[in-house]
Amino acid sequence: MKLILLANLAGGVGKTTSALACAVAATEYGKKVLLIDADANAALTFVNGVENPRITTKEFLSQEYPLETALIRTGERVSLLSSSSRLSSLEPEKLMSQEKFREITKEFDLVIVDTASGPDNLLQYFAQVADLVVIPTTLEILPIRGALHAKEFVIAGGFQKKPYLLITMQNHAESLEVPSELLEEFVILEPSLIRDVAVSDSQTSGKSFLTTANHSQVAAQYREITYALLEEVNLI
Repeated sequence: MKLILLANLAGGVGKTTSALACAVAATEYGKKVLLIDADANAALTFVNGVENPRITTKEFLSQEYPLETALIRTGERVSLLSSSSRLSSLEPEKLMSQEKFREITKEFDLVIVDTASGPDNLLQYFAQVADLVVIPTTLEILPIRGALHAKEFVIAGGFQKKPYLLITMQNHAESLEVPSELLEEFVILEPSLIRDVAVSDSQTSGKSFLTTANHSQVAAQYREITYALLEEVNLI
């Protein structure tokens, strides 16, 4: 099992979009994928067509229910561990150990975790078991600030590699100039992602735009990004 953690302490940068798109793309490459919503806002759960789930990430991580009971199988062949506002009440001392988490999820090729905006215990919990940290961001100042703080936070949590930066929602990605300080702090994923209405149009469908807009440019870009990530964690 390999785990990819998506993080940015700023919101609105494409974490949830990227988590779902990469999960679906990985299934297209033949991988068995577990997608974890680790955000009490539960946006990832919602865009998968699920609302008010009975068993969530909270109940699984606090060992109230086994993984097989908590999982939801989506229409895109991804196994989803959903979330709800109850996740905000998860007590850190009740979290299962990271060793047990890895043992329970070892049947999956890839685990992708979508995290909350802002620092929280789960971000550092998953940082300790992550093989890669991917930080989606636009190039406005507040998202960049959130990306830099996310890097500091996951390193403080025990992640020891240079995070990857995924630049999202650009109008002219092909002529993009990445600030030099970001080149020093992160590994830059390519291509940078264009802004596309296919993303927002898909969000009420219960499926990702890789399904609803299969031949769109942004879908092709996410497939390319996912392939690079799978190569990096030796799954291709």
